[in-house]
Amino acid sequence: MNIKIFALVAGAFVFTQSALASHSSYSPMSPRVLSVKASHSDYSYGLSVLPGNSIDSFEKFNRDLPWKTNYEILDRYMLRPVAHGYRKLPSFARSGIHNFFSNISDLVSAPNNLMLGEFSDSSKSFARFSINSTIGVLGLFDVAKHMGLEEKKMSFDTVMGRAGIDQGAYLMVPGLGPKTERSLHASGVDNWPYYFIDPVAGFALAAVDMVDARASLIEYEEMVDKSVDPYATTRSTYLMYAQGKVDPNAAVENKKDENVENYLDEIDE
Repeated sequence: MNIKIFALVAGAFVFTQSALASHSSYSPMSPRVLSVKASHSDYSYGLSVLPGNSIDSFEKFNRDLPWKTNYEILDRYMLRPVAHGYRKLPSFARSGIHNFFSNISDLVSAPNNLMLGEFSDSSKSFARFSINSTIGVLGLFDVAKHMGLEEKKMSFDTVMGRAGIDQGAYLMVPGLGPKTERSLHASGVDNWPYYFIDPVAGFALAAVDMVDARASLIEYEEMVDKSVDPYATTRSTYLMYAQGKVDPNAAVENKKDENVENYLDEIDE
């Protein structure tokens, strides 16, 4: 799953102002009088070490076909229109769909929390899955939440990070969005529930999940579209967010911004 192209892009303009400022004399908060190319030339990212010890060693390629495919074509002409249409569905329908995928996420989070020694969180995730899969009708209703069992999400990417594994090379993958070597390996593990169902059904579920995630970020579209360099802000936000999950203290200052905190909450939905 995790085919959430904009889920790691939206809110980047607010989230990365201080990060970009540290690499450039140009301030994104100033009037947009520079071209993307000119503004980027003032950045000193290059092959410098990024959050999580990641390196964008394929930047030229990433910015070309993969980025243009994801941001300028797939999202603009396919995902965005569909997400806006999906947003017009009755709230109970959207809530049911969202709860269904959150229920699968609980099943994935249970063993991941267990591997970190988070026994309480692991048991809560498994309990949520058990309750919502039965009483909640295959997860369509979040009954567990009303019983006081809050979500304790944990990805294998975070598990690997806390084990000391760096993010590795930053990659922009067509159709999948921003990734790192670590996250690609982790996705193969976190997708294990879908290995037990028909591939066609799995693809269909992935598509619906992607639309549901994209619809929750519609209000952030303007911030992304008006960003001086959407690619740079996407990269920085993705890596900083992933590192924040591994080391919560790394993003404490950023989370003090209410807009950023709300954005991160949307990511976790």
